[in-house]
Amino acid sequence: MWGYLHEQKEIFIKLPCVIDPGKANRLLRELGATVHYDVYGFDAQSYEAWQSESILYLNLFREGVEVYVQDDFDEIHISYPLATRPSFDQTSALDLLSKIIAKFDGNATYQGQPFSAQLVQEDWDKCNSFLLKEWGEEPGSFSLRRMIEENYE
Repeated sequence: MWGYLHEQKEIFIKLPCVIDPGKANRLLRELGATVHYDVYGFDAQSYEAWQSESILYLNLFREGVEVYVQDDFDEIHISYPLATRPSFDQTSALDLLSKIIAKFDGNATYQGQPFSAQLVQEDWDKCNSFLLKEWGEEPGSFSLRRMIEENYE
């Protein structure tokens, strides 16, 4: 088994009020989101077969319980697949995160701290360095994807 591989990083956004799915869909679609089954995603402009197809995945919650895209919600959990996207996507992902937070007038946190794109990027840079130093792999590489899959076997 491999050690910690920084598969994904999560940002939590608490909304000031419950939002209905029609309005939420409009707001997210304005930002470029698409629906993948029961979650929203933001498709990557390009990707290799072993890389994540989206740069961000959104899961919706109401009162702490995960709900579907057709339900009202009051919280958004956003995942960035750090290990399976090239590091050059990180700036775009952070810009998009900032737009989502602003669009929903949300209160966002990362690792229990108030969201700041600069602080998140600093943490992600540490993760990038860890992957390179510890495993000799960069985010988005085929070998790192294989290591992740081996971790779950």
